[in-house]
Amino acid sequence: MKNKILIILVICFISCKTDNRESPNEEKKITKTIDTVFFDEKGDTIKSQTAYLKNNYKLIIFPALDKKNKGIINFRLINGKKDNTYLLASTFIANYRPYYEGVDFQNYFALHSNGGGTSNSYFWLYDKETGNEVLTYSYFKIRLDFDLKNELILYEDEDNEYKKFIYDVNTKTKTLVDIPKSFADKQECTRNDYFEKASYIKRVTDKYYFIAFKDCPSSVEFKIKKTK
Repeated sequence: MKNKILIILVICFISCKTDNRESPNEEKKITKTIDTVFFDEKGDTIKSQTAYLKNNYKLIIFPALDKKNKGIINFRLINGKKDNTYLLASTFIANYRPYYEGVDFQNYFALHSNGGGTSNSYFWLYDKETGNEVLTYSYFKIRLDFDLKNELILYEDEDNEYKKFIYDVNTKTKTLVDIPKSFADKQECTRNDYFEKASYIKRVTDKYYFIAFKDCPSSVEFKIKKTK
């Protein structure tokens, strides 16, 4: 009788082990998340940033390590099944980290940086489809105004004698903004080069851009003919 009971127990044990085993065709799904905090040489934390852009794009800016274990900044663009990561900056300093500030066009977006603590705010324009930088023929561009409705950028080109331009994001044409000193001197609100950092795109017609100035009367504006 004891032998029969022992045999029954052995059979049950083998049966249970067999039932609990994974099927040979069953895939193992293991999720492992590692939260890594990155610090620059000064001990400042370099944080990630996530934003949702037009045309169903998701933007993620994040610190990472390259193949040589060197700190870099990448950005990732996700759109449906399309998911690409690009190198954004090899300078691993928190104050220089480019960030997204809501400048979003249909097919392009801008990232900003203060240049490590300067009074200027620089920007870089990127193509959502390719991740490529636009306006690459000169590097340091100081933001003045972004007209999101008409998809225009008013900027100052530090590499081109600080000249000012209006860039049409869609046509990729730029128009020189040459506001003479004689015009600025006529108004108290535009004297002493104040207009250089207070100018913005007020309105647009088929042939002209109209530049206005903060803290100036609405009647004060400068007309610029578009580049064809």
